[in-house]
Amino acid sequence: MNKTLFGYTTWQRDITNTELGSSDDQTTWVDLYKRIAVINSTLEEIDRLDLKTDQEKADYYRVKGESLFLRGQFYLILANLYGKPYNPRTASSDLGVPLKITSGVEHDKDKDTQFERATLDKIYSQIESDLLASLEAFSHSSKHVLYRASEKASRLLLGRVYLHMQEWENAKNILEPLFGNIALSSLVAGDTLSEDNRFLNEDNTELIFSQNSQFSQVCWTGNAPEFCVSRELYNLYDENDRRKGCFKKNVDTDSLALLYKYNTGNYQARVSDVLMLRAAEAYLNMAEACAMLGTDDATANKYLNELLRNRIVDYQDQTYTGEELVKQIRIERRKELCFEGHRWFDLRRYSVCEKYPYKKKIYRQFSFYNSANVLERTATYVLEEDDPAYVFAIPKNVLEFDTKPMPDNQRPERIPLEQ
Repeated sequence: MNKTLFGYTTWQRDITNTELGSSDDQTTWVDLYKRIAVINSTLEEIDRLDLKTDQEKADYYRVKGESLFLRGQFYLILANLYGKPYNPRTASSDLGVPLKITSGVEHDKDKDTQFERATLDKIYSQIESDLLASLEAFSHSSKHVLYRASEKASRLLLGRVYLHMQEWENAKNILEPLFGNIALSSLVAGDTLSEDNRFLNEDNTELIFSQNSQFSQVCWTGNAPEFCVSRELYNLYDENDRRKGCFKKNVDTDSLALLYKYNTGNYQARVSDVLMLRAAEAYLNMAEACAMLGTDDATANKYLNELLRNRIVDYQDQTYTGEELVKQIRIERRKELCFEGHRWFDLRRYSVCEKYPYKKKIYRQFSFYNSANVLERTATYVLEEDDPAYVFAIPKNVLEFDTKPMPDNQRPERIPLEQ
């Protein structure tokens, strides 16, 4: 596999460990906080504008809605990379990341620690507040473009946030208005997936929002030394499931490649696999919220079956109840949303779910190749249940900034199993 991703994919204490040394571990932290800083300035500046025309007012609300949506999204990512999964019982004491929502640079010469980690309950409260405020702003400006945030995008993202918070009723209520305004695309009505018929492209009716780049086209090729799709995931799909056509066996390596989910190639990656919001997630989120409530299994089955009727040829509606219903929704979430940036966050939140918690031990084989792409060795690494490596360490430069550093997240040394 690509050694630049060694630290991430084998859960090393230092995620930037490439086996050849370490690179900068603050890239993600700095990038997201830079974006938040721009948003904070934007929100303050637009409130100083003298708005005269209806168009100026509409533009004001659009920019405000987009800014609040993005800040909520960025803090959700930060909290889930550098903080524990949200647990309602411990969120008031679990530390997340510094919460900065103003543009000014604060400095108190009498303080040894300038930046303190906010607790998760405060961070999620701010995320919720931002997304609710974005919904209010978008109600005054209804323009919808795939690559810009919208009322539908804010509503779907907030529904996801409520799933993290285990606020099932809130999730159901915020998602409900989406249905009737979004549409599932059908994989069963058209041709099978192929190079000319990819699952997700910018014309897909499911897409609500897409941002950032596409990672999968350069990594999930199945070619040595790149990544391949796991057989465990592949075997979850029924033979009549059209989604199985996203994957193709690599002739040279017998590995599975991700070929037909996205358009690939230079200037072709117009749908992101880093952050994308689409109708299928809304259906799965709604099904999960209803199932977790314990009083609305019929509605949960309705949304789950509607999704699967659009994915599996000759699908027959199923009726599940209780824990089995939740299990099936989680399985379909893995199958439907694979390679879209959900699985890691989902495993985290499942582990602290008060109702039907789910944990698993994960094994990862990492193959080492020399400069001629000749296999040298393969090592197996294990991520235990409730492993501290589900949380990233705070970047070294951030810790070194203050005289008295903010508390770090402790990650264990990770060594391979003996072969």
